[in-house]
Amino acid sequence: MDMKDKESNGIIYSIGLGPGDPELITVKAQNIMARSDVVVVPQSDELGRSIAKDIVLNYVALEKIQTYYFPMNNKRQELERRYQELAQTLKSMLDAGSTVAYVTMGDPTIFSTSIYITHELQQLGVEVRHVPGISSINAATSLAGIALCQKGEDFGVYELPKTADEIAALIHRHHSTVFMKVGKSLDVLLEAVRQTTPDTALLAQRIGLSEETIYDLKTVTPPTEAGYLSIAIIKSKRCV
Repeated sequence: MDMKDKESNGIIYSIGLGPGDPELITVKAQNIMARSDVVVVPQSDELGRSIAKDIVLNYVALEKIQTYYFPMNNKRQELERRYQELAQTLKSMLDAGSTVAYVTMGDPTIFSTSIYITHELQQLGVEVRHVPGISSINAATSLAGIALCQKGEDFGVYELPKTADEIAALIHRHHSTVFMKVGKSLDVLLEAVRQTTPDTALLAQRIGLSEETIYDLKTVTPPTEAGYLSIAIIKSKRCV
């Protein structure tokens, strides 16, 4: 039995692609994609555009890639149906003897679609092995040249709350606070920054892509669309 036969024996790989720069994926991720018969790529655009696909095409031939559409909404029942449907499709590929991988932006264990697909695969008795990816958290702090935390400090990572008061409370709780999924709530985040006057307040948008931008939220009001594909890093010494 060769290595490929061993890898296809009941295992599907969940691969993190990093924040967007094709060079920010691991050698292990590259090798597993190269050995896979099928690499399933998420697609959030009905027209077929996919940042993940653009990254994977740097390492995998087009004929090995299959896209799967996930609508960008919070309709729970529709999304659950899509997760279950994809899990069944992936299992069918595996049962047919293929080596299968599916990919996700960032890391597969941090606010990732992969978490839900993995759960559905495990319900079907399929073993999933995660391949870590560089998260937008690491990429943003490295890009800005700031420390996320140092000895004696802590940090928290949150999906951006809906109110400025909730955001402010979290900023006061940690030395560094990371807010993901800023989206359409950028104005609420800006209000919380004005309330808390932190030492550092940065919004990193489209990290690793051609439109990569860092905004200083203490001095600049970014355009509304800057909330999409962005992450906020807030640092404050006044934590309780």
